[in-house]
Amino acid sequence: MVKGIISDCDIVLEKLDARFPEKSRNLDMEQYIEKEKKELIIVINKSDLISKRNAERIKNILGGRTVFVSATKRKGVARLRIGIGKIAADRQVKIAVIGYPNTGKSSIINMLKGSRAARTSSTAGFTRGKQYVRVSGRMLLIDSPGVIPFNENDEMLMSLLNAKNPQHLKDLEGTGVEMAEYLLRTQPETLQKHYGIEKRDGEEFLEELARKRNKLLKGARPDINAAARIFIDDFQQGKIAFSPEMPSQKKDKIPKNGQN
Repeated sequence: MVKGIISDCDIVLEKLDARFPEKSRNLDMEQYIEKEKKELIIVINKSDLISKRNAERIKNILGGRTVFVSATKRKGVARLRIGIGKIAADRQVKIAVIGYPNTGKSSIINMLKGSRAARTSSTAGFTRGKQYVRVSGRMLLIDSPGVIPFNENDEMLMSLLNAKNPQHLKDLEGTGVEMAEYLLRTQPETLQKHYGIEKRDGEEFLEELARKRNKLLKGARPDINAAARIFIDDFQQGKIAFSPEMPSQKKDKIPKNGQN
């Protein structure tokens, strides 16, 4: 379905999460975009959650046409429109927005349109069917479902990218432990500052969080499931001041069709 949408457009906006630009990026799709000779713009959403310095570092690594936006705060829309306009010139173009489920595709469309032209929801898979949204006389947006599928077993990635809420996780405890271990490994000082907990093990971290929040089972045992739900909710709501993961410099930059 995603490839069909790409084939039907002139310009592809690939939406990434500013905190996880590499994890939310799909190189296979980018190669297909290049093969189909389509123009690519990398749209990095949630830029309000990272510093300007980190945004510059990410842009330097990715290269090509990279635009930072914040759909919730409606920032970056002018830069995005200018980028699209430079490619479109005087011709009419169709624009596809692709990305992982529930990572803000419809919000990007709404931001470009300037009104609630496409429905948005915090529930994964909300957009149904192909919709066309006219942005201007020369710009026509294809609204989904340009959804890049997840590996069904990768619930940690779904949680990091807000594509799956805690109540929908098959393994809430396991995902919480895995997320905690990832953040403890990459930036333990962030969790220590936010929660006042200094641990190196994900399960021990959640156990201590359960005690601090008085989430206890019979016998005063820590309720790890409850702690995992709190932790994942906090992360998905942007309460944890998490520094972005830098893209790998070893990976290819965006396809040549998207180079300036």
